[in-house]
Amino acid sequence: LCLFFACLVCFPALAEEAKKPAFLTPEQVAEHQKTIDRVEKYLSGLTTLAADFSQTASDGTLTSGMFYLKRPGMMRWEYKPPIPVLMVADGHQFVYYDSELQQVSYIPLKSTVLGFLAQKDSLFGDKVGLLAVEEKNGVIRITLAQRDSPEDGKLMLEFSDKPLLIRNMVITDAAKLTTTVSLNHARFGVPLDKELFVFNDPRPKRVN
Repeated sequence: LCLFFACLVCFPALAEEAKKPAFLTPEQVAEHQKTIDRVEKYLSGLTTLAADFSQTASDGTLTSGMFYLKRPGMMRWEYKPPIPVLMVADGHQFVYYDSELQQVSYIPLKSTVLGFLAQKDSLFGDKVGLLAVEEKNGVIRITLAQRDSPEDGKLMLEFSDKPLLIRNMVITDAAKLTTTVSLNHARFGVPLDKELFVFNDPRPKRVN
């Protein structure tokens, strides 16, 4: 499970030994421009999303839970027991909470590769660059990375076509370890309570 967190955050220490990936050239982007525009329009049009998710780590470990997205800036990954992990993005930071270890980590949202999904405008080409675009058998796959730190990790988004729907994500960290997340029973445009995206630290407060 920590692998997913590492992939989300893309720790710089791992990136030091990683080879920088090559972004698509303008000519290569032009070959897939219609598809890129469709995906960009689709992602920019997302307001809320609630889905069951199943997660497969590179070692084959399987976990599951609920995923919530409210754009801009908010996400929640809620794992089912016995996994003691909750991850919440409140628009500014990602909070990782392990109830078993009683540990909380705070990470700037902009430093996470998945922060792309929650940003106000899902625009390719500015802060986010394209590494690959694949169209085959009714499936579209788009791989991207942050332009200012592409060696930190990459995110592959997989969509079913006609209609266009996001269904899988593959996060690869700087050490080439991957986590695959499949979205199931996705519900779009549903009302989501803002409290889902607020982390209230349940740990006992220390008395000085």
